Amino acid sequence: MKKIIFIIICLWGVSVSCSEDHKIGAPDEIQPDYVLPQGDASDEANARIQDIFDTYGSYVLYNYSSKDAFWTQTSAGTGTQTYVIRMGETQYVDEMLDYIHEIWLQFFPDDFLKKGGLPYRVFLADSIYWDRSAVSPGWYVCYNQRINGNSVSIAGMNKDLAGMDAVTKKARKNELLSTMWDYYIAQGLLNVPDEFYEDTDYENAPVLPSSGAEALETYRKRGFLPSSYYNGEPEEWYYGDYAWTQAKANDLKSFLYHLREKTDEEVAWFLNNPEYELIQKKWNILIDYYKKEFGIDLRKMGNTTF
Repeated sequence: MKKIIFIIICLWGVSVSCSEDHKIGAPDEIQPDYVLPQGDASDEANARIQDIFDTYGSYVLYNYSSKDAFWTQTSAGTGTQTYVIRMGETQYVDEMLDYIHEIWLQFFPDDFLKKGGLPYRVFLADSIYWDRSAVSPGWYVCYNQRINGNSVSIAGMNKDLAGMDAVTKKARKNELLSTMWDYYIAQGLLNVPDEFYEDTDYENAPVLPSSGAEALETYRKRGFLPSSYYNGEPEEWYYGDYAWTQAKANDLKSFLYHLREKTDEEVAWFLNNPEYELIQKKWNILIDYYKKEFGIDLRKMGNTTF
């Protein structure tokens, strides 16, 4: 008993000593991840970047390193494959800010961007590539944008930006919007309405006639647009069995592809055909859902040309 009392007294003495001799000081100040302005971009560009941070809590960066943008390396065979990002010249920051607004930000409302629609870090780059030279000398894969965690890197900040033709800019818009849409789905910022799938049979593949044209009609009347994707472009369902094994996912992809990338004129062939009633119903379900729930106009995306 005396031993227990002695231990308690000792512990009490230690606690008193600690409280008297080691007082807790003021908490360390949390430093920002980046200091704005970053460098010698124009005053207007730096002010726009500061305003983006103040409004959305996101850093738009033009002074960084590849490690900043890509910290993950993957091994393949005997070599190492590394993503590399090359910074652009600061004289092009103003044009690059206009560019990302044109091909991306203008299509999403402020409320959505504030909730994560604008990733925490946006790296403005001259170019982005995957260095596979350790595997095969001189082997590089170039990208127009890459997602990494809660950041996106976008290439194009160079002398060629001002002279980019309308066809190229539209293609970059479509590519970036597709990438960001997948990011938003993965982050839980967007979802898919169950109603879109309700009237479509994904279990039973249709029995197809021998004629290609008749096969197309079979799929159209069942509510399907061109789907099986190869190199980013849709192909027709009847080209093989693979598309049907991915029927539900490919169905959504095909509709979003046409909604985001095709003009009214380009989709008139199925919207004006009374036999494609299910296609039209699913088309309008997606338009109405994303506009009502998120304030996103999918047809503005599709009809925007440059």
